[in-house]
Amino acid sequence: MARRDLVALSLYSLLASNRGGLFVVFLPLYLVEVKGASLPAALVILSLAYVPASLVGPWLGRLSDRAGRRRPFLIAGEASAFPLFLAIVFAPGYLAAGALFVAAQLALAIGSPAYNAYVADVTHVGERGFGYGLLNATSSAGGVVGFLLAGWVTLQFGLAALFPFVVAVMVGTVSVVVLLVPEAPVPAPARSPPAPGVLRPVYAFSFAVSIRAIGNGALGAYYGYLAVQLGANDFEVSLVAVAGLLTGALVSLPLGRWIDRRGEIRAIWYGTLLAIGATAIFAFSTSWLGCVPAQSVRYAGLALVGPGMQSWVARTAPAHHQAEAQGAFALVNSTLWSIGPLVGAVTIALWGSVGLYAMVIATTAVSLALMEMLYGEMGLLARWRRPPRDAPRPAGPAAGGGAL
Repeated sequence: MARRDLVALSLYSLLASNRGGLFVVFLPLYLVEVKGASLPAALVILSLAYVPASLVGPWLGRLSDRAGRRRPFLIAGEASAFPLFLAIVFAPGYLAAGALFVAAQLALAIGSPAYNAYVADVTHVGERGFGYGLLNATSSAGGVVGFLLAGWVTLQFGLAALFPFVVAVMVGTVSVVVLLVPEAPVPAPARSPPAPGVLRPVYAFSFAVSIRAIGNGALGAYYGYLAVQLGANDFEVSLVAVAGLLTGALVSLPLGRWIDRRGEIRAIWYGTLLAIGATAIFAFSTSWLGCVPAQSVRYAGLALVGPGMQSWVARTAPAHHQAEAQGAFALVNSTLWSIGPLVGAVTIALWGSVGLYAMVIATTAVSLALMEMLYGEMGLLARWRRPPRDAPRPAGPAAGGGAL
């Protein structure tokens, strides 16, 4: 039954993924070329768009836990975002378009904690890396198709056709949730918020692993503009994005199983190191074709980092507060990712692209240092670290995906 539920949810992920990556790459270009924004203004709007959605995550997750339901939240998010995306087409300028985009992302946030908690509801400890890896794979595969279609549509009809395309895809997304995604077997609804401090480990983990998200968000919003500067047209920008998404689609399932065997923290470490390598490839690219291997390496890292983070949160969430824990993680991770384009815009204005790459590597290094201080998975600080005398040690995958 769990596998059947995951397959149904993966169909939703397949369609919903079309919009996320498209917005990160094409929204700044859309606001600049169609609505008359400057590039810094467009990046600021992209940053601000995701912050309100992340801030309401814990509250929305708590509502889902208390209701003991997941599916209605998915439907409500999709249905309320639909008219907002459609209205962007008719917005008179970039400020109005940006405000509508912020509202649409806030509407989609209604279903986000429930979506992430769904996997934990239908899987057991030791197989959640596979579960989140499956959704990451289908999300990447959907993104491949979405970018190819969006690239062709924008090449033929211009960037103004982007949002009508997204709205058309959302018809399918809503239909999949209504017709195919079943209600998850949620544990007994929570009657009260967790005791003070119970979510503290989730917040500490989220902050440590998410410092890198500032640089990742900046690079994710910048690489499309970089490809254009290096000679790519809109369709070729899509090809760069597709290279990464195709990599994610191919490696996410085997890497998800690897996470279940070897542990979440180790997976996040290795995935973050791959991200540093991708940044270096971007920095030394002299043609847009150089962005292709950079994006592939970047997404291979994300295939370890994303499922690893979600699996860790799912394993450590308090009983009956799974969606709230996922919302707490999103509050930190998404907010830091969201300010990435803003930090990137300021960095580019002050120090150019070299400063941007330095910022990406610096935030990644800080994140790795914090992870090692908290968890010591890689043994780099073993000489100075001494575990508490009474601290139990996890015993492999059966204890939650490996020692942390």
